Amino acid sequence: MTEDHIDRAQQFLDSLQRLGAQLKAAENQQKIYLSRMLDLKKEGQTDSEEYADLDSKSKSLQEIIDKYRPIYLERMEMVKQVSTIARRKRTKH
Repeated sequence: MTEDHIDRAQQFLDSLQRLGAQLKAAENQQKIYLSRMLDLKKEGQTDSEEYADLDSKSKSLQEIIDKYRPIYLERMEMVKQVSTIARRKRTKH
């Protein structure tokens, strides 16, 4: 029974780590898109197909980030709370 709980906790932590990495990758990719869009804007090419494509991709990434960042932060807070409780229990004994 304890082994099952440990396995589930490890799966949760692994999943949380993957979600964090995916969010970081999405944020980095969005920075690349925005940087290129800024370059195009400076060149006066905001009406170009490339600019429109980058704008669309950037907005899609932002929607994904906005959807999953709160979930990630909520789960990270849960992990912090569990860690705090575990530390308190260890110091009481």
